[in-house]
Amino acid sequence: MRNTWRRAVATTMAVAALIVAVPAPVTAAATTVRVLLYTGTQWPHPATEEAISFIEMTGRRHGFEVTTTGAASEFTVPRLAGYDVVMWLHNQGDTLNAEQRGAFEDWYRAGGGFVGVHAAAYAEPDWAYFDELLGARPRAGERDEPSAKTITVNVEHQSTRDMPAEWTEQEDQWYRFDRDPAENTGTEILATVAAETGDARRPVAWCRDFDGGRTWYTALGHRVKSFEDGDYMRMLRGGVWWAAGLDAEPLVQDRDAAPAWPYPLSFLVWIAAVAVGGSLAVMRLNRREASAGAA
Repeated sequence: MRNTWRRAVATTMAVAALIVAVPAPVTAAATTVRVLLYTGTQWPHPATEEAISFIEMTGRRHGFEVTTTGAASEFTVPRLAGYDVVMWLHNQGDTLNAEQRGAFEDWYRAGGGFVGVHAAAYAEPDWAYFDELLGARPRAGERDEPSAKTITVNVEHQSTRDMPAEWTEQEDQWYRFDRDPAENTGTEILATVAAETGDARRPVAWCRDFDGGRTWYTALGHRVKSFEDGDYMRMLRGGVWWAAGLDAEPLVQDRDAAPAWPYPLSFLVWIAAVAVGGSLAVMRLNRREASAGAA
Protein backbone atom coordinates (compact mmCIF):
# COMPACT_ATOMS: atom_id res chain seq x y z
CA MET A 1 0.00 0.00 0.00
CA ARG A 2 2.84 2.31 0.92
CA ASN A 3 4.53 1.61 -2.43
CA THR A 4 1.27 2.38 -4.25
CA TRP A 5 1.01 5.74 -2.51
CA ARG A 6 4.62 6.58 -3.32
CA ARG A 7 4.16 5.71 -6.96
CA ALA A 8 0.99 7.82 -7.20
CA VAL A 9 2.83 10.80 -5.71
CA ALA A 10 5.71 10.29 -8.13
CA THR A 11 3.32 10.17 -11.09
CA THR A 12 1.59 13.38 -9.98
CA MET A 13 4.93 15.17 -9.56
CA ALA A 14 6.04 14.04 -13.01
CA VAL A 15 2.88 15.41 -14.61
CA ALA A 16 3.29 18.70 -12.70
CA ALA A 17 6.87 18.98 -13.92
CA LEU A 18 5.74 18.48 -17.50
CA ILE A 19 3.09 21.19 -17.09
CA VAL A 20 5.73 23.65 -15.91
CA ALA A 21 8.14 22.64 -18.67
CA VAL A 22 5.72 23.30 -21.56
CA PRO A 23 5.84 26.99 -22.59
CA ALA A 24 2.64 29.01 -22.80
CA PRO A 25 1.69 30.57 -26.13
CA VAL A 26 2.46 34.20 -26.83
CA THR A 27 -0.34 36.42 -25.53
CA ALA A 28 -1.48 39.79 -26.76
CA ALA A 29 -0.57 43.02 -25.05
CA ALA A 30 -3.22 45.37 -23.67
CA THR A 31 -3.71 47.15 -27.00
CA THR A 32 -6.36 45.57 -29.19
CA VAL A 33 -7.23 46.88 -32.64
CA ARG A 34 -10.90 46.50 -33.51
CA VAL A 35 -11.35 45.59 -37.18
CA LEU A 36 -14.55 45.43 -39.20
CA LEU A 37 -13.95 43.00 -42.07
CA TYR A 38 -16.48 43.97 -44.73
CA THR A 39 -17.19 41.47 -47.51
CA GLY A 40 -20.33 42.94 -49.10
CA THR A 41 -20.24 42.57 -52.88
CA GLN A 42 -22.38 42.17 -55.96
CA TRP A 43 -20.06 39.53 -57.41
CA PRO A 44 -18.55 37.06 -54.92
CA HIS A 45 -14.84 36.38 -55.26
CA PRO A 46 -13.67 32.73 -55.15
CA ALA A 47 -10.96 33.42 -52.55
CA THR A 48 -13.12 35.32 -50.05
CA GLU A 49 -14.25 32.54 -47.71
CA GLU A 50 -10.75 31.14 -47.18
CA ALA A 51 -9.34 34.66 -46.87
CA ILE A 52 -11.81 35.41 -44.05
CA SER A 53 -10.60 32.36 -42.12
CA PHE A 54 -6.95 33.37 -42.41
CA ILE A 55 -7.60 37.00 -41.47
CA GLU A 56 -9.67 36.02 -38.43
CA MET A 57 -7.02 33.50 -37.45
CA THR A 58 -4.13 35.95 -37.60
CA GLY A 59 -6.25 38.49 -35.73
CA ARG A 60 -6.67 36.11 -32.81
CA ARG A 61 -2.96 35.52 -32.70
CA HIS A 62 -1.69 39.03 -33.27
CA GLY A 63 -3.85 41.31 -31.21
CA PHE A 64 -6.68 42.54 -33.39
CA GLU A 65 -10.32 41.70 -32.92
CA VAL A 66 -12.07 40.92 -36.21
CA THR A 67 -15.80 41.27 -36.79
CA THR A 68 -16.77 39.90 -40.20
CA THR A 69 -19.91 40.98 -42.02
CA GLY A 70 -21.32 41.23 -45.50
CA ALA A 71 -24.15 43.44 -44.26
CA ALA A 72 -24.12 47.10 -45.29
CA SER A 73 -26.29 47.81 -42.22
CA GLU A 74 -23.09 47.87 -40.16
CA PHE A 75 -22.26 51.22 -41.78
CA THR A 76 -23.93 53.56 -39.31
CA VAL A 77 -22.32 56.28 -37.22
CA PRO A 78 -22.71 54.50 -33.84
CA ARG A 79 -21.61 51.09 -35.14
CA LEU A 80 -18.57 52.32 -37.03
CA ALA A 81 -17.50 54.21 -33.91
CA GLY A 82 -16.70 50.81 -32.39
CA TYR A 83 -13.93 50.08 -34.90
CA ASP A 84 -10.40 51.37 -35.43
CA VAL A 85 -10.03 49.89 -38.91
CA VAL A 86 -12.48 48.88 -41.64
CA MET A 87 -11.03 46.32 -44.03
CA TRP A 88 -12.74 45.87 -47.39
CA LEU A 89 -12.12 42.40 -48.83
CA HIS A 90 -12.75 41.54 -52.50
CA ASN A 91 -15.72 43.90 -52.76
CA GLN A 92 -17.17 44.70 -56.17
CA GLY A 93 -20.07 46.86 -57.29
CA ASP A 94 -22.40 49.07 -55.25
CA THR A 95 -23.37 47.82 -51.80
CA LEU A 96 -23.83 50.99 -49.70
CA ASN A 97 -26.61 53.56 -49.93
CA ALA A 98 -26.05 57.32 -49.55
CA GLU A 99 -26.61 57.30 -45.78
CA GLN A 100 -24.20 54.42 -45.24
CA ARG A 101 -21.58 56.10 -47.39
CA GLY A 102 -21.99 59.29 -45.38
CA ALA A 103 -21.49 57.39 -42.11
CA PHE A 104 -18.28 55.87 -43.45
CA GLU A 105 -16.99 59.25 -44.62
CA ASP A 106 -17.63 60.78 -41.18
CA TRP A 107 -15.90 57.86 -39.47
CA TYR A 108 -12.90 58.07 -41.78
CA ARG A 109 -12.51 61.84 -41.40
CA ALA A 110 -12.54 61.40 -37.62
CA GLY A 111 -9.35 59.33 -37.83
CA GLY A 112 -10.54 55.95 -39.10
CA GLY A 113 -8.24 53.55 -40.91
CA PHE A 114 -9.19 51.92 -44.22
CA VAL A 115 -7.52 48.73 -45.49
CA GLY A 116 -8.43 47.56 -48.99
CA VAL A 117 -7.61 44.13 -50.38
CA HIS A 118 -7.40 43.26 -54.09
CA ALA A 119 -10.84 43.59 -55.74
CA ALA A 120 -11.91 46.16 -53.13
CA ALA A 121 -10.57 48.71 -55.62
CA TYR A 122 -13.60 47.88 -57.79
CA ALA A 123 -16.07 48.70 -55.00
CA GLU A 124 -18.57 51.56 -55.21
CA PRO A 125 -17.52 52.75 -58.70
CA ASP A 126 -19.75 55.86 -58.63
CA TRP A 127 -18.70 57.03 -55.15
CA ALA A 128 -16.38 60.00 -55.68
CA TYR A 129 -15.13 60.15 -52.08
CA PHE A 130 -14.15 56.48 -52.06
CA ASP A 131 -12.38 56.99 -55.38
CA GLU A 132 -10.33 59.83 -53.92
CA LEU A 133 -9.68 57.99 -50.66
CA LEU A 134 -8.36 54.96 -52.53
CA GLY A 135 -6.11 56.94 -54.86
CA ALA A 136 -6.40 54.80 -58.01
CA ARG A 137 -8.77 52.33 -59.66
CA PRO A 138 -8.10 49.29 -61.85
CA ARG A 139 -8.83 49.92 -65.51
CA ALA A 140 -11.87 47.91 -66.53
CA GLY A 141 -10.82 44.77 -68.35
CA GLU A 142 -7.12 45.68 -68.25
CA ARG A 143 -5.30 43.23 -66.04
CA ASP A 144 -2.75 40.48 -66.44
CA GLU A 145 -3.98 37.03 -65.59
CA PRO A 146 -2.20 35.17 -62.78
CA SER A 147 1.51 34.78 -63.38
CA ALA A 148 4.65 34.76 -61.25
CA LYS A 149 6.52 38.02 -60.76
CA THR A 150 9.13 39.42 -58.40
CA ILE A 151 7.76 42.17 -56.16
CA THR A 152 10.07 44.93 -54.95
CA VAL A 153 9.08 45.98 -51.44
CA ASN A 154 9.67 49.27 -49.64
CA VAL A 155 11.10 47.83 -46.42
CA GLU A 156 11.62 51.31 -44.96
CA HIS A 157 7.91 51.70 -44.27
CA GLN A 158 6.45 50.55 -40.97
CA SER A 159 3.85 48.25 -42.52
CA THR A 160 6.30 46.40 -44.78
CA ARG A 161 9.55 46.52 -42.82
CA ASP A 162 9.41 42.80 -42.00
CA MET A 163 8.99 41.82 -45.65
CA PRO A 164 11.75 40.64 -48.00
CA ALA A 165 13.05 43.49 -50.17
CA GLU A 166 12.76 41.25 -53.23
CA TRP A 167 9.68 39.05 -52.87
CA THR A 168 10.23 36.44 -55.55
CA GLU A 169 7.92 34.11 -57.48
CA GLN A 170 4.67 35.71 -56.37
CA GLU A 171 1.73 34.66 -58.50
CA ASP A 172 -1.28 36.97 -58.61
CA GLN A 173 -3.67 38.81 -60.88
CA TRP A 174 -1.94 42.06 -61.82
CA TYR A 175 -4.11 45.16 -62.11
CA ARG A 176 -3.39 48.11 -64.38
CA PHE A 177 -4.54 51.30 -62.68
CA ASP A 178 -6.18 54.36 -64.19
CA ARG A 179 -3.61 56.69 -62.64
CA ASP A 180 -0.38 56.62 -60.67
CA PRO A 181 -1.28 56.68 -56.94
CA ALA A 182 2.15 58.17 -56.20
CA GLU A 183 0.91 61.46 -57.68
CA ASN A 184 -1.59 61.85 -54.84
CA THR A 185 -0.51 63.98 -51.89
CA GLY A 186 0.55 61.98 -48.86
CA THR A 187 0.94 58.68 -50.73
CA GLU A 188 3.82 56.27 -50.24
CA ILE A 189 4.32 53.33 -52.60
CA LEU A 190 4.93 50.11 -50.67
CA ALA A 191 5.43 47.50 -53.40
CA THR A 192 5.88 47.41 -57.18
CA VAL A 193 6.37 44.98 -60.05
CA ALA A 194 8.12 45.51 -63.36
CA ALA A 195 5.96 46.80 -66.20
CA GLU A 196 5.78 44.89 -69.46
CA THR A 197 7.91 47.44 -71.31
CA GLY A 198 10.45 50.08 -70.35
CA ASP A 199 11.82 50.85 -66.91
CA ALA A 200 8.54 51.87 -65.32
CA ARG A 201 7.19 49.92 -62.38
CA ARG A 202 3.57 49.23 -61.52
CA PRO A 203 2.40 49.72 -57.92
CA VAL A 204 0.74 46.79 -56.16
CA ALA A 205 0.52 48.30 -52.66
CA TRP A 206 0.46 51.83 -51.26
CA CYS A 207 -0.71 53.89 -48.31
CA ARG A 208 -1.69 57.50 -47.74
CA ASP A 209 -2.87 60.00 -45.18
CA PHE A 210 -6.03 61.60 -46.51
CA ASP A 211 -8.71 63.90 -45.11
CA GLY A 212 -8.07 62.99 -41.47
CA GLY A 213 -7.94 59.22 -42.02
CA ARG A 214 -5.48 56.61 -43.26
CA THR A 215 -5.69 54.42 -46.35
CA TRP A 216 -3.67 51.25 -46.89
CA TYR A 217 -4.30 49.20 -50.03
CA THR A 218 -2.82 46.15 -51.73
CA ALA A 219 -3.79 44.83 -55.14
CA LEU A 220 -2.42 41.43 -54.11
CA GLY A 221 -4.68 38.67 -52.85
CA HIS A 222 -6.43 37.16 -55.86
CA ARG A 223 -5.60 33.59 -54.89
CA VAL A 224 -6.20 31.62 -51.70
CA LYS A 225 -2.47 30.82 -51.66
CA SER A 226 -1.74 34.48 -50.93
CA PHE A 227 -3.48 34.20 -47.57
CA GLU A 228 -1.60 30.98 -46.83
CA ASP A 229 1.68 32.85 -47.38
CA GLY A 230 3.34 34.04 -44.17
CA ASP A 231 4.88 37.09 -45.84
CA TYR A 232 1.56 38.17 -47.30
CA MET A 233 -0.21 37.90 -43.94
CA ARG A 234 2.69 39.74 -42.29
CA MET A 235 2.21 42.58 -44.78
CA LEU A 236 -1.55 42.63 -44.18
CA ARG A 237 -1.03 42.77 -40.42
CA GLY A 238 1.39 45.63 -40.90
CA GLY A 239 -1.26 47.43 -42.92
CA VAL A 240 -3.81 47.00 -40.14
CA TRP A 241 -1.46 48.37 -37.47
CA TRP A 242 -0.47 51.32 -39.63
CA ALA A 243 -4.08 52.14 -40.56
CA ALA A 244 -4.97 52.02 -36.87
CA GLY A 245 -2.33 54.66 -36.18
CA LEU A 246 -0.04 52.38 -34.16
CA ASP A 247 3.72 52.67 -34.36
CA ALA A 248 4.30 48.95 -33.88
CA GLU A 249 2.51 45.69 -33.33
CA PRO A 250 1.32 45.32 -29.72
CA LEU A 251 2.39 41.67 -29.82
CA VAL A 252 5.76 40.00 -30.17
CA GLN A 253 5.95 38.73 -33.72
CA ASP A 254 4.93 35.12 -34.12
CA ARG A 255 5.34 33.32 -37.42
CA ASP A 256 2.29 31.12 -36.89
CA ALA A 257 -1.23 32.51 -36.79
CA ALA A 258 -3.11 29.70 -35.08
CA PRO A 259 -6.53 30.01 -33.45
CA ALA A 260 -6.55 30.61 -29.71
CA TRP A 261 -8.47 27.45 -28.74
CA PRO A 262 -6.41 24.47 -30.00
CA TYR A 263 -3.47 25.11 -27.66
CA PRO A 264 -5.25 24.77 -24.29
CA LEU A 265 -7.53 22.02 -25.60
CA SER A 266 -4.73 19.85 -26.95
CA PHE A 267 -2.63 20.64 -23.88
CA LEU A 268 -5.36 19.39 -21.52
CA VAL A 269 -5.86 16.25 -23.60
CA TRP A 270 -2.14 15.61 -23.45
CA ILE A 271 -2.04 16.06 -19.66
CA ALA A 272 -5.00 13.73 -19.23
CA ALA A 273 -3.30 11.09 -21.37
CA VAL A 274 -0.12 11.30 -19.29
CA ALA A 275 -2.06 11.09 -16.02
CA VAL A 276 -4.14 8.11 -17.18
CA GLY A 277 -1.08 6.36 -18.52
CA GLY A 278 0.73 6.84 -15.21
CA SER A 279 -2.20 5.49 -13.22
CA LEU A 280 -2.47 2.41 -15.44
CA ALA A 281 1.24 1.77 -15.01
CA VAL A 282 0.89 1.94 -11.22
CA MET A 283 -2.06 -0.47 -11.29
CA ARG A 284 -0.09 -2.97 -13.37
CA LEU A 285 2.85 -2.81 -10.99
CA ASN A 286 0.51 -3.42 -8.05
CA ARG A 287 -0.93 -6.49 -9.74
CA ARG A 288 2.53 -7.87 -10.44
CA GLU A 289 3.58 -7.34 -6.83
CA ALA A 290 0.39 -8.99 -5.60
CA SER A 291 0.94 -11.96 -7.90
CA ALA A 292 4.56 -12.29 -6.81
CA GLY A 293 3.55 -12.15 -3.14
CA ALA A 294 0.88 -14.81 -3.61
CA ALA A 295 3.41 -17.08 -5.29
